[in-house]
Amino acid sequence: MREWLENYGLVQSDRMRARIARANYGWLAARCYPYASIERLQIIACYFGLYFLTDDLFVDRVETVSSQTIPNLTAIIALFDLDRLGSEPVYGEAAWVDLCQRMKPHMSAEHFWRFAHGMQMWAGAAGLQIIEHIHNQPIGLRQYETIRRHISGANPSLDLIDFANGNPLSPDEYHRPDVQQLRRHANNVISWSNDLHSLAMEISQPGQNKNMVAIYMAQGCSIQAGVDRTADRIRGEIQAFVNEATALRDHASTAILGYIEGLERWMAGYEAWVTNDTRRYARAFVGEDADDRDLVHT
Repeated sequence: MREWLENYGLVQSDRMRARIARANYGWLAARCYPYASIERLQIIACYFGLYFLTDDLFVDRVETVSSQTIPNLTAIIALFDLDRLGSEPVYGEAAWVDLCQRMKPHMSAEHFWRFAHGMQMWAGAAGLQIIEHIHNQPIGLRQYETIRRHISGANPSLDLIDFANGNPLSPDEYHRPDVQQLRRHANNVISWSNDLHSLAMEISQPGQNKNMVAIYMAQGCSIQAGVDRTADRIRGEIQAFVNEATALRDHASTAILGYIEGLERWMAGYEAWVTNDTRRYARAFVGEDADDRDLVHT
């Protein structure tokens, strides 16, 4: 993965190189998709490395808006629409196209579009997050949760469960309300857990640094009370997932059973990655990792 990022010219400083190395994105892929073939696991690892670089350099750890913001976010949307590079490719665009070309032989057109749609919604939700930060007004939990569901990157990652296990849900199965509800529970567990894990980093960022704890603080909670309320909500989402998955398994197809297992692997794998493998959110590196304003590329 690191070699692939280097070959596309995405790692342009020793500081970035060190951050990628200690983040251990390959371990996130291995934890969340342990059943994948080596070929598909490699593609997913490259996706994680590219996604986190893109997110850091153009959404979270930078000024809320810069001259790079619109070109880079629209490039994500356009390359999935058009399946080709723009006339003046931006940072990471060629790598995204290569990644898509490596995925497509293993996925139906409809299945690939689930992943593509998730990435396009990520870019669009980034725009909503930018508006919220520019206005600098507290938003309600419902509005925050809607943005967070898409800006976390969980949805396209969950759509790679079928890519990894080689037994994709049919369109009818994928769009079943109970399957979609399980996805939302898993997304919430992952996204809100990340709100806790990244809290120290996010409050030091110059750009878009709101999360669920910060929303509770804006409502008058202390930091600890905000953390506790967020943790309680995560536990509630886990229990709801367990209850609904148990009921769904009784009459589930092989593909749905595999998808439920994939969702469980993702929630547990993300937690294991944070606990055991990555230093992406380590407080020791907050000072040097939280601000990427001098790393934004033309």
